[in-house]
Formats: sequence, C-alpha cells, structure tokens
Amino acid sequence: MGGGVPMANAEGIPPYKAHPTLSRFHNSNAFVRGVKGPFGSGKSSAMCVECLIRALQQEPSPRTGVRKVRVGIIRNTYPELKFTTMKTWTEWFPEEIFGPVKYDLPHSHVIKIQTSAGLVMIEAVFIALDKLTDVKKLKSLELTFAWVNEASEISQEAFDMLCGRVNRYPAVRDGGATWAGVFLDYNPPPPDHWIYVLAEEETPIGYEFFHQPPALLKDPLGAV
Repeated sequence: MGGGVPMANAEGIPPYKAHPTLSRFHNSNAFVRGVKGPFGSGKSSAMCVECLIRALQQEPSPRTGVRKVRVGIIRNTYPELKFTTMKTWTEWFPEEIFGPVKYDLPHSHVIKIQTSAGLVMIEAVFIALDKLTDVKKLKSLELTFAWVNEASEISQEAFDMLCGRVNRYPAVRDGGATWAGVFLDYNPPPPDHWIYVLAEEETPIGYEFFHQPPALLKDPLGAV
C-alpha cells in the first residue's frame, strides 16, 4: 500500500439504504453468508458496502493505529470481472476520489479512507477463475475476507479453497482480522448445485443464507 494512494473522506462514498433482507445480511457475523436474488435486486451493491462495513469494524493495528483489510473479489471470467464486478466496485469507490484501479495483473484497488476513528485502508484484489491456473492462484492469497460475485458460476472446489485463504491478513502482530469470512451473491441455482445443497438442504454451522426479493433495494447508482 504505497504512500502515493490518494486519501478520501468517508463522505466520498455514495448513500446507501438496504432492504430489510440485506440489513439482516449486514448484521450477521456468520463465517459464510450468501444472498440469493434475481438480477437488479441490489446484491452486488450490498457486497461492496459490506466490504466497507467490515473494514470500518476492523480493530486498528497496535503498532500503527491503521485499520487494514485485504478483500479478495472473485468472478468466474475475466470479462465479467472487468465489465460487471469491477464496474460496480468503482461506482461505489470512484477512481476520481479513491485513486486509480490497477488493471495490470494482478488487478487491485487500494483505497484510504479518513474517518473520525482514524485511517482505514482497504486493498481489494480482483481475481477471475477462467482457467485451472487461476483457481490455483487462490492458494497463495492472504486475505481478511472474500466476496464471490455470482457464486453459482464458480466450482465448489474454488469456494472451499477460498474459505481457507481468509483470516490470514492483517498479521497477528497487527492484531489479526477482527472478522473473517466469505460472502456470496448468486442467482437461484438448480437443485443439484452445491450452493443449493448448502443453502437449502445441509447448511453447515457458521453458514447463513438470505433471499433478496426482486428490485427492492433502491440504489441511487442503479448498480446490482
């Protein structure tokens, strides 16, 4: 996180008001949380805001006083990552306020937000899973938490691997992660899909799933 990253005030983030279903999602501390809903129901916007919420809740480093998180943001293909997921991210965290996204590999966006409680630093790492080699990249991640966008399009192998890569940042000497986990958004999957099994049939302890009704989150940006 270089010193050249612009610093923004928390007021640089657009206003957000969640539907009650998404409020329950934000208030849950389950290790894995999923939100099912159709296109246009505000799922992706809620995930972007959740990244901010968890960063603000991160305890400051006992050494530096800075609240630091690293989030892995996952999509199944590069075009969808770039033109959908990253587009929504930059609508919530505009480059003209929070500095440029790094579009060279690995894609990332490091932002600094000055709050009344001190400095918050979010490092977002964007990863597409087009190829088996991309899935293997998950093994090297050191994350605080992760967001899987359109999770029904990725394999259970990739999801399981990602669950093992969170709670690894910040380092213990910086206080460790205040909250660690994985959150997912997805369209309704078929009954034989691994997400359906987890959400509807055999939900493990520490997992929680939410059903977002159609187009009920009034997002001023029109993001989904």
